[in-house]
Amino acid sequence: MFDSQAYLRVLSAISAALTTLLGSVGIFVSLTVQRRVEKLQDILEEFLDLSYHSDTNISGKIFKLIEKYQMHYLFPDTPGKMIIQYINFTIITVVVSWTAILAIGFHSSCDVYTLIFLAPVFMGLGILILYRFLLKNAIYPFGNNLMSPLIPPPVQLRSVSFLSSYVNVSVKSILRQARLRLLIKTQHDGRAKVILKEELSFDDYFYYVLITAENNAVFVAYGELKIEFNNETITGKPIPVAKNISIPLGYFYAEKLLGEDYQARFFIFPRGEKHPLEYQFNLRKQGDTIIMSGDPEISINYMVTYTIEQDRFRLIEESAEIPYFRDLTGHFKINKKRFACCQPFSEKEACICEEEIYID
Repeated sequence: MFDSQAYLRVLSAISAALTTLLGSVGIFVSLTVQRRVEKLQDILEEFLDLSYHSDTNISGKIFKLIEKYQMHYLFPDTPGKMIIQYINFTIITVVVSWTAILAIGFHSSCDVYTLIFLAPVFMGLGILILYRFLLKNAIYPFGNNLMSPLIPPPVQLRSVSFLSSYVNVSVKSILRQARLRLLIKTQHDGRAKVILKEELSFDDYFYYVLITAENNAVFVAYGELKIEFNNETITGKPIPVAKNISIPLGYFYAEKLLGEDYQARFFIFPRGEKHPLEYQFNLRKQGDTIIMSGDPEISINYMVTYTIEQDRFRLIEESAEIPYFRDLTGHFKINKKRFACCQPFSEKEACICEEEIYID
Protein backbone atom coordinates (compact mmCIF):
# COMPACT_ATOMS: atom_id res chain seq x y z
CA MET A 1 0.00 0.00 0.00
CA PHE A 2 1.03 3.60 -0.55
CA ASP A 3 1.73 5.90 2.31
CA SER A 4 -1.46 7.87 2.85
CA GLN A 5 0.29 11.20 3.33
CA ALA A 6 2.41 10.73 0.20
CA TYR A 7 -0.65 9.69 -1.78
CA LEU A 8 -2.57 12.74 -0.60
CA ARG A 9 0.29 14.98 -1.64
CA VAL A 10 0.36 13.37 -5.10
CA LEU A 11 -3.41 13.81 -5.53
CA SER A 12 -3.17 17.41 -4.40
CA ALA A 13 -0.34 18.05 -6.87
CA ILE A 14 -2.32 16.44 -9.71
CA SER A 15 -5.40 18.47 -8.84
CA ALA A 16 -3.41 21.72 -8.68
CA ALA A 17 -1.60 20.96 -11.96
CA LEU A 18 -4.80 20.15 -13.81
CA THR A 19 -6.50 23.25 -12.45
CA THR A 20 -3.54 25.34 -13.65
CA LEU A 21 -3.69 23.72 -17.10
CA LEU A 22 -7.42 24.36 -17.17
CA GLY A 23 -6.73 28.03 -16.53
CA SER A 24 -4.18 28.01 -19.36
CA VAL A 25 -6.81 26.62 -21.72
CA GLY A 26 -9.13 29.41 -20.63
CA ILE A 27 -6.45 31.98 -21.45
CA PHE A 28 -5.93 30.39 -24.88
CA VAL A 29 -9.67 30.46 -25.60
CA SER A 30 -9.92 34.05 -24.35
CA LEU A 31 -7.11 35.23 -26.63
CA THR A 32 -8.64 33.39 -29.58
CA VAL A 33 -12.06 34.89 -28.91
CA GLN A 34 -10.54 38.35 -28.47
CA ARG A 35 -8.85 38.19 -31.87
CA ARG A 36 -12.06 36.85 -33.40
CA VAL A 37 -14.14 39.65 -31.86
CA GLU A 38 -11.71 42.29 -33.18
CA LYS A 39 -11.83 40.80 -36.68
CA LEU A 40 -15.62 40.54 -36.66
CA GLN A 41 -15.98 44.12 -35.45
CA ASP A 42 -13.75 45.30 -38.30
CA ILE A 43 -15.93 43.42 -40.78
CA LEU A 44 -19.08 44.83 -39.18
CA GLU A 45 -17.74 48.39 -39.46
CA GLU A 46 -16.90 47.80 -43.12
CA PHE A 47 -20.39 46.41 -43.65
CA LEU A 48 -21.97 49.48 -42.05
CA ASP A 49 -19.83 51.82 -44.14
CA LEU A 50 -20.94 50.07 -47.33
CA SER A 51 -24.60 50.27 -46.36
CA TYR A 52 -24.52 54.06 -46.66
CA HIS A 53 -23.50 53.92 -50.33
CA SER A 54 -27.13 53.70 -51.33
CA ASP A 55 -26.72 55.28 -54.77
CA THR A 56 -24.53 52.47 -56.13
CA ASN A 57 -25.23 48.76 -56.43
CA ILE A 58 -22.92 47.12 -53.90
CA SER A 59 -25.11 44.14 -53.05
CA GLY A 60 -22.33 41.81 -54.22
CA LYS A 61 -19.85 43.36 -51.78
CA ILE A 62 -22.35 43.19 -48.93
CA PHE A 63 -23.03 39.52 -49.74
CA LYS A 64 -19.31 38.70 -49.64
CA LEU A 65 -18.85 40.62 -46.39
CA ILE A 66 -21.62 38.67 -44.67
CA GLU A 67 -20.10 35.39 -45.88
CA LYS A 68 -16.70 36.56 -44.63
CA TYR A 69 -18.28 37.43 -41.29
CA GLN A 70 -19.76 33.91 -41.12
CA MET A 71 -16.36 32.36 -41.84
CA HIS A 72 -14.63 34.24 -39.01
CA TYR A 73 -17.59 33.79 -36.66
CA LEU A 74 -17.36 30.01 -36.72
CA PHE A 75 -14.76 28.24 -34.55
CA PRO A 76 -13.21 25.19 -36.28
CA ASP A 77 -15.31 22.21 -35.30
CA THR A 78 -12.58 19.62 -34.60
CA PRO A 79 -10.40 21.83 -32.33
CA GLY A 80 -13.50 23.08 -30.57
CA LYS A 81 -14.67 19.56 -29.77
CA MET A 82 -11.19 18.57 -28.57
CA ILE A 83 -11.03 21.59 -26.24
CA ILE A 84 -14.45 20.82 -24.78
CA GLN A 85 -13.50 17.16 -24.28
CA TYR A 86 -10.27 18.19 -22.57
CA ILE A 87 -12.17 20.54 -20.26
CA ASN A 88 -14.69 17.79 -19.39
CA PHE A 89 -11.97 15.22 -18.68
CA THR A 90 -9.96 17.68 -16.61
CA ILE A 91 -12.93 18.70 -14.47
CA ILE A 92 -13.87 15.05 -13.88
CA THR A 93 -10.30 14.19 -12.87
CA VAL A 94 -10.08 17.17 -10.51
CA VAL A 95 -13.41 16.25 -8.88
CA VAL A 96 -12.32 12.61 -8.48
CA SER A 97 -9.05 13.78 -6.90
CA TRP A 98 -10.90 16.02 -4.47
CA THR A 99 -13.25 13.19 -3.56
CA ALA A 100 -10.37 10.77 -2.98
CA ILE A 101 -8.48 13.26 -0.78
CA LEU A 102 -11.56 13.92 1.33
CA ALA A 103 -12.40 10.21 1.59
CA ILE A 104 -8.91 9.33 2.79
CA GLY A 105 -8.84 12.14 5.33
CA PHE A 106 -12.38 11.62 6.61
CA HIS A 107 -12.47 9.93 10.04
CA SER A 108 -15.60 11.14 11.87
CA SER A 109 -19.33 10.72 11.37
CA CYS A 110 -21.26 12.98 9.03
CA ASP A 111 -22.91 15.93 10.77
CA VAL A 112 -23.72 19.57 10.22
CA TYR A 113 -20.10 20.64 10.67
CA THR A 114 -19.04 18.21 7.96
CA LEU A 115 -21.43 19.84 5.51
CA ILE A 116 -20.01 23.25 6.43
CA PHE A 117 -16.49 22.02 5.67
CA LEU A 118 -17.71 20.53 2.36
CA ALA A 119 -19.34 23.80 1.28
CA PRO A 120 -16.11 25.21 -0.32
CA VAL A 121 -15.76 21.96 -2.30
CA PHE A 122 -19.27 22.25 -3.72
CA MET A 123 -18.69 25.94 -4.46
CA GLY A 124 -15.48 25.05 -6.30
CA LEU A 125 -17.34 22.41 -8.29
CA GLY A 126 -20.01 24.96 -9.20
CA ILE A 127 -17.36 27.42 -10.34
CA LEU A 128 -15.73 24.75 -12.54
CA ILE A 129 -19.08 23.95 -14.14
CA LEU A 130 -19.75 27.65 -14.75
CA TYR A 131 -16.21 27.99 -16.14
CA ARG A 132 -16.93 25.17 -18.61
CA PHE A 133 -20.22 26.86 -19.57
CA LEU A 134 -18.46 30.16 -20.28
CA LEU A 135 -15.73 28.54 -22.38
CA LYS A 136 -18.20 26.45 -24.36
CA ASN A 137 -20.33 29.50 -25.17
CA ALA A 138 -17.22 31.44 -26.18
CA ILE A 139 -16.17 28.63 -28.54
CA TYR A 140 -19.67 28.05 -29.96
CA PRO A 141 -21.48 31.43 -29.88
CA PHE A 142 -24.47 30.18 -31.91
CA GLY A 143 -27.68 29.92 -29.94
CA ASN A 144 -26.58 31.65 -26.72
CA ASN A 145 -26.98 35.15 -25.32
CA LEU A 146 -23.46 35.42 -23.87
CA MET A 147 -21.60 36.48 -27.01
CA SER A 148 -24.44 37.98 -29.05
CA PRO A 149 -24.04 41.52 -27.60
CA LEU A 150 -20.35 41.45 -28.58
CA ILE A 151 -20.50 39.60 -31.88
CA PRO A 152 -24.03 39.27 -33.30
CA PRO A 153 -24.75 36.06 -35.23
CA PRO A 154 -24.30 36.31 -39.02
CA VAL A 155 -28.03 35.79 -39.61
CA GLN A 156 -28.65 39.05 -37.73
CA LEU A 157 -26.85 40.99 -40.47
CA ARG A 158 -29.82 40.39 -42.76
CA SER A 159 -32.33 41.50 -40.12
CA VAL A 160 -33.64 44.97 -40.93
CA SER A 161 -34.97 45.40 -37.39
CA PHE A 162 -31.63 44.42 -35.85
CA LEU A 163 -29.61 46.72 -38.10
CA SER A 164 -32.00 49.58 -37.40
CA SER A 165 -32.15 49.24 -33.59
CA TYR A 166 -28.82 47.66 -32.63
CA VAL A 167 -26.34 49.41 -34.90
CA ASN A 168 -28.57 52.32 -36.02
CA VAL A 169 -28.29 51.72 -39.75
CA SER A 170 -30.61 53.64 -42.05
CA VAL A 171 -33.38 51.28 -43.14
CA LYS A 172 -33.77 53.17 -46.39
CA SER A 173 -30.06 52.80 -47.18
CA ILE A 174 -29.81 49.11 -46.38
CA LEU A 175 -32.97 48.14 -48.26
CA ARG A 176 -31.81 49.91 -51.38
CA GLN A 177 -29.23 47.13 -51.65
CA ALA A 178 -31.99 44.52 -51.47
CA ARG A 179 -33.34 45.88 -54.80
CA LEU A 180 -36.96 45.04 -54.03
CA ARG A 181 -39.14 44.20 -57.00
CA LEU A 182 -42.79 43.28 -57.28
CA LEU A 183 -44.41 41.17 -59.99
CA ILE A 184 -47.66 39.33 -60.62
CA LYS A 185 -47.80 35.99 -62.44
CA THR A 186 -50.97 34.53 -63.90
CA GLN A 187 -51.41 30.86 -63.00
CA HIS A 188 -53.12 28.12 -65.03
CA ASP A 189 -55.84 27.71 -62.38
CA GLY A 190 -57.19 31.20 -62.99
CA ARG A 191 -55.37 32.80 -60.08
CA ALA A 192 -52.64 35.44 -60.04
CA LYS A 193 -49.69 35.13 -57.69
CA VAL A 194 -48.02 38.20 -56.21
CA ILE A 195 -44.27 37.78 -55.67
CA LEU A 196 -41.79 40.03 -53.91
CA LYS A 197 -38.23 39.61 -55.15
CA GLU A 198 -35.10 40.60 -53.25
CA GLU A 199 -31.59 40.67 -54.65
CA LEU A 200 -30.31 40.24 -51.07
CA SER A 201 -32.36 38.41 -48.47
CA PHE A 202 -33.08 41.12 -45.89
CA ASP A 203 -35.95 40.21 -43.60
CA ASP A 204 -37.37 40.59 -40.06
CA TYR A 205 -39.94 43.32 -40.65
CA PHE A 206 -43.71 43.75 -40.79
CA TYR A 207 -45.11 44.71 -44.19
CA TYR A 208 -48.31 45.88 -45.86
CA VAL A 209 -48.94 45.70 -49.63
CA LEU A 210 -51.73 47.38 -51.58
CA ILE A 211 -52.15 46.83 -55.32
CA THR A 212 -54.63 49.03 -57.19
CA ALA A 213 -55.91 49.44 -60.73
CA GLU A 214 -57.35 52.86 -61.56
CA ASN A 215 -57.56 53.65 -57.82
CA ASN A 216 -59.51 50.45 -57.12
CA ALA A 217 -57.91 47.96 -54.77
CA VAL A 218 -57.47 44.46 -56.22
CA PHE A 219 -55.12 42.88 -53.68
CA VAL A 220 -53.93 43.42 -50.10
CA ALA A 221 -51.25 41.48 -48.22
CA TYR A 222 -49.67 41.92 -44.82
CA GLY A 223 -47.69 40.01 -42.22
CA GLU A 224 -44.17 39.41 -41.00
CA LEU A 225 -41.34 38.60 -43.37
CA LYS A 226 -39.05 36.12 -41.64
CA ILE A 227 -36.81 34.02 -43.87
CA GLU A 228 -35.57 30.66 -42.64
CA PHE A 229 -33.00 28.93 -44.80
CA ASN A 230 -31.77 25.39 -44.38
CA ASN A 231 -28.45 24.87 -42.63
CA GLU A 232 -25.24 24.72 -44.62
CA THR A 233 -24.24 21.20 -45.60
CA ILE A 234 -20.60 21.62 -44.51
CA THR A 235 -20.80 23.59 -41.27
CA GLY A 236 -24.34 22.64 -40.26
CA LYS A 237 -24.94 26.30 -39.31
CA PRO A 238 -27.70 28.59 -40.64
CA ILE A 239 -27.14 30.24 -44.02
CA PRO A 240 -26.57 33.93 -43.22
CA VAL A 241 -27.73 35.45 -46.51
CA ALA A 242 -28.84 34.47 -50.00
CA LYS A 243 -29.18 36.18 -53.35
CA ASN A 244 -32.15 36.42 -55.69
CA ILE A 245 -34.93 35.14 -53.47
CA SER A 246 -38.64 35.11 -54.25
CA ILE A 247 -41.27 35.65 -51.57
CA PRO A 248 -44.85 34.67 -52.46
CA LEU A 249 -47.23 37.17 -50.86
CA GLY A 250 -50.53 35.61 -51.84
CA TYR A 251 -53.07 34.97 -54.60
CA PHE A 252 -56.13 36.66 -56.07
CA TYR A 253 -58.43 36.02 -59.03
CA ALA A 254 -56.76 36.77 -62.36
CA GLU A 255 -60.06 37.99 -63.79
CA LYS A 256 -59.48 41.26 -61.93
CA LEU A 257 -56.45 41.98 -64.15
CA LEU A 258 -58.32 43.72 -66.93
CA GLY A 259 -56.15 46.78 -67.42
CA GLU A 260 -52.56 47.31 -68.52
CA ASP A 261 -51.21 49.56 -65.76
CA TYR A 262 -51.24 48.98 -62.02
CA GLN A 263 -49.87 50.68 -58.94
CA ALA A 264 -48.54 49.10 -55.77
CA ARG A 265 -47.66 50.55 -52.39
CA PHE A 266 -45.35 48.47 -50.22
CA PHE A 267 -44.86 49.55 -46.59
CA ILE A 268 -42.05 48.20 -44.38
CA PHE A 269 -42.31 48.45 -40.59
CA PRO A 270 -39.08 47.41 -38.82
CA ARG A 271 -38.88 47.09 -35.05
CA GLY A 272 -37.24 50.07 -33.42
CA GLU A 273 -38.58 52.58 -35.94
CA LYS A 274 -41.59 54.91 -35.68
CA HIS A 275 -42.37 55.64 -39.33
CA PRO A 276 -42.55 53.06 -42.13
CA LEU A 277 -40.57 52.96 -45.33
CA GLU A 278 -42.83 53.19 -48.39
CA TYR A 279 -42.16 51.83 -51.89
CA GLN A 280 -44.35 52.98 -54.76
CA PHE A 281 -44.24 50.64 -57.75
CA ASN A 282 -45.61 51.23 -61.22
CA LEU A 283 -46.54 47.90 -62.81
CA ARG A 284 -47.25 47.14 -66.47
CA LYS A 285 -48.72 44.04 -68.03
CA GLN A 286 -46.54 42.05 -70.42
CA GLY A 287 -48.22 38.88 -71.59
CA ASP A 288 -49.21 36.73 -68.63
CA THR A 289 -46.91 38.60 -66.24
CA ILE A 290 -47.18 42.05 -64.69
CA ILE A 291 -43.73 43.45 -64.02
CA MET A 292 -42.26 46.61 -62.58
CA SER A 293 -42.01 49.60 -64.90
CA GLY A 294 -39.04 51.76 -63.94
CA ASP A 295 -37.48 52.09 -60.50
CA PRO A 296 -39.72 52.41 -57.45
CA GLU A 297 -40.04 55.61 -55.45
CA ILE A 298 -38.70 55.10 -51.93
CA SER A 299 -39.52 57.42 -49.06
CA ILE A 300 -40.23 57.47 -45.34
CA ASN A 301 -43.93 57.97 -44.68
CA TYR A 302 -44.15 60.39 -41.75
CA MET A 303 -47.94 60.33 -41.94
CA VAL A 304 -47.94 56.93 -40.24
CA THR A 305 -46.69 56.33 -36.68
CA TYR A 306 -46.53 52.86 -35.19
CA THR A 307 -44.87 50.75 -32.53
CA ILE A 308 -44.15 47.03 -32.14
CA GLU A 309 -44.19 45.78 -28.56
CA GLN A 310 -44.18 42.15 -27.46
CA ASP A 311 -44.71 40.97 -31.07
CA ARG A 312 -47.85 43.07 -31.45
CA PHE A 313 -48.15 45.73 -34.13
CA ARG A 314 -49.95 48.82 -32.83
CA LEU A 315 -50.91 51.75 -35.03
CA ILE A 316 -50.55 55.04 -33.18
CA GLU A 317 -51.45 57.53 -35.90
CA GLU A 318 -52.35 57.17 -39.55
CA SER A 319 -53.08 60.27 -41.61
CA ALA A 320 -52.03 58.89 -45.00
CA GLU A 321 -55.44 57.34 -45.72
CA ILE A 322 -54.10 53.93 -46.72
CA PRO A 323 -57.09 51.82 -47.76
CA TYR A 324 -57.97 48.96 -45.37
CA PHE A 325 -54.72 49.41 -43.46
CA ARG A 326 -56.19 50.33 -40.09
CA ASP A 327 -58.88 47.64 -40.21
CA LEU A 328 -56.49 44.83 -41.11
CA THR A 329 -53.39 45.66 -39.10
CA GLY A 330 -54.45 47.96 -36.27
CA HIS A 331 -53.61 45.42 -33.53
CA PHE A 332 -52.01 42.64 -35.52
CA LYS A 333 -50.19 39.85 -33.68
CA ILE A 334 -46.85 39.28 -35.41
CA ASN A 335 -46.39 35.52 -35.78
CA LYS A 336 -44.07 34.96 -38.78
CA LYS A 337 -47.06 34.42 -41.08
CA ARG A 338 -48.05 36.10 -44.32
CA PHE A 339 -51.68 36.97 -45.00
CA ALA A 340 -53.44 38.03 -48.20
CA CYS A 341 -56.97 38.90 -49.20
CA CYS A 342 -58.99 40.28 -52.09
CA GLN A 343 -62.53 41.61 -52.06
CA PRO A 344 -64.01 41.80 -49.52
CA PHE A 345 -60.99 43.23 -47.71
CA SER A 346 -61.52 42.14 -44.12
CA GLU A 347 -59.58 40.25 -41.51
CA LYS A 348 -62.03 37.34 -41.66
CA GLU A 349 -61.44 36.90 -45.40
CA ALA A 350 -57.64 36.96 -45.12
CA CYS A 351 -55.87 33.72 -46.00
CA ILE A 352 -52.44 32.53 -44.88
CA CYS A 353 -49.90 32.26 -47.67
CA GLU A 354 -48.20 28.95 -46.90
CA GLU A 355 -46.06 28.77 -50.02
CA GLU A 356 -42.41 28.64 -49.04
CA ILE A 357 -39.85 31.30 -49.88
CA TYR A 358 -37.44 30.04 -52.52
CA ILE A 359 -34.20 31.01 -54.24
CA ASP A 360 -34.32 31.60 -58.00
